[in-house]
Amino acid sequence: MRGKAMLWGAALAFAVGSTAALANVVVVKSLGPSSKAYPPGKTLPPSAKITLQGGDVVTVLGPSAAQTLRGPGSFDAGQVSLASAAGQRGRFGALRAAEVAHDPSIWDIDVTQGGRVCVNAASKLNLWRPDSEADTKVTIRSPDGKSQELSWAAGKALAAWPSAMPVKSGATYQVEWPGTGDSSSLDVVLIQSPPADLVGAAKVLIANGCEKQLDLLVKSASAK
Repeated sequence: MRGKAMLWGAALAFAVGSTAALANVVVVKSLGPSSKAYPPGKTLPPSAKITLQGGDVVTVLGPSAAQTLRGPGSFDAGQVSLASAAGQRGRFGALRAAEVAHDPSIWDIDVTQGGRVCVNAASKLNLWRPDSEADTKVTIRSPDGKSQELSWAAGKALAAWPSAMPVKSGATYQVEWPGTGDSSSLDVVLIQSPPADLVGAAKVLIANGCEKQLDLLVKSASAK
């Protein structure tokens, strides 16, 4: 318990220590009549009023929390900016392996889902699997046709990307599950020096189309 508190406390202190981060919130999801006024990626100062019509659903992310706003109504963006992260189980940054087994970090790749993925450190990239009960393996194929096998021991949720197959930005990799016919396609985007705060990370994920990681980030920051 103490280790968990120290990890989350350090992450929170880093995130809220920046005045710039505290000054803004970012729209991450937007549906309804006002979606054009509040597109994903739009940054709002805490003084802004978010005016929604009936049927609007807008999710905004501050430096330590996310909130979903539903219209009709007028909302103060500053309330999100000042929202406390106390008691939340954040997934942003490093967490203990026992916790990561339930949900991946936003920078880990969920091996069961394809699509575009943002990678922040190719040399430390991990693949995560939701079911870690039994040992298993996959085959990863690069665009040039080369392949590498990757395996998990029973009880392990994370496995390091094979070092013999360097990750390249813009490349598409195939992940195949031997004997099942199942596969997924990963479109990799390397992020150089990703922001260390939630708002900045969300903006990078939105800009690069990494929707699944954005959903995980919002889930982890949403008030419980």
